Amino acid sequence: MTQNHSGHDHPQTFDEVIARGFPHHALNANRPSTPPPAAPVRGATRQAGIPATRKNARTFPVAEQTAFKAAIATLVQDGTYPTLVRHHMDMSHNMHGSMGEVGLYRFLAWHRRYLVEFERQLQRADHLLRPTATQKLAVPYWRWQDPFPTWMAGFLPARNPQNNQTPPARKNAAPPSKASAADIALIVNGFAAQRTRLPGENDYTKFTWAVEGWGSRPDGTGLPAHNHGHSWIGGIMNNTSTSPTDPMFWLHHAEVDRLWHAWRQQHAAARPLLSGRDLILDPWTESYDDVLAIDVLGYAYDSSAP
Repeated sequence: MTQNHSGHDHPQTFDEVIARGFPHHALNANRPSTPPPAAPVRGATRQAGIPATRKNARTFPVAEQTAFKAAIATLVQDGTYPTLVRHHMDMSHNMHGSMGEVGLYRFLAWHRRYLVEFERQLQRADHLLRPTATQKLAVPYWRWQDPFPTWMAGFLPARNPQNNQTPPARKNAAPPSKASAADIALIVNGFAAQRTRLPGENDYTKFTWAVEGWGSRPDGTGLPAHNHGHSWIGGIMNNTSTSPTDPMFWLHHAEVDRLWHAWRQQHAAARPLLSGRDLILDPWTESYDDVLAIDVLGYAYDSSAP
């Protein structure tokens, strides 16, 4: 087990996350007991130029596959990549539902801001390597119903930050199963049927509940989503804190983000039940509201179809 900032146990692997289920016993456990001091809020900096386009990993052009891996290798070598991984290792950021109610509500926005940070560093490295490239490099997304992208096979350039060893190999196999096209349709279009048993549940509660991996199919079986994708890939991707060591983390979370973006096209008014300091996406100064417009953040998706 690892410890979050309130001293509560946090599962070490996504296998444990799935087996334990959502921690209903820990509702509000991570909320401050007294009103927090005002946190500095800075609007997300609008990125200059045409937004970078995040593309399907299955049809990602070969030249961009090569550039993506080369840029990551550069970030590993210059120390940027390990620094990014350490952001995710810091459980005080309270960004997973396995931490409790606040973590569930912070999950989507926190990981969007995290993915943006990685993408900006990726583009910086790519510009050094390909100064004449006419389009910004973007993180591709891995549709969970698709096979593992073969061009990413064996690409694990960073060491495990906990022991400085080469990460274990991925397994890329069930169980648990990853989401099917029918499962994704339930997540995006059938979210209203989810029963979270959380106080004040709303549309946002039900959608983030489903897309993170706490949901149920109509027959009562578990609805595979984000958590299950981590476990299905296995290796260091199965570790709840060090999973970004595996570059597949970014492709996996680009799909989480894409599905959220697609869902928001019809449910833009839905909001998480957060207030005060919980809205700030530390270690960055932006709030939840600052990361809703992806064009401001500097990217777009080539498709919003689930």
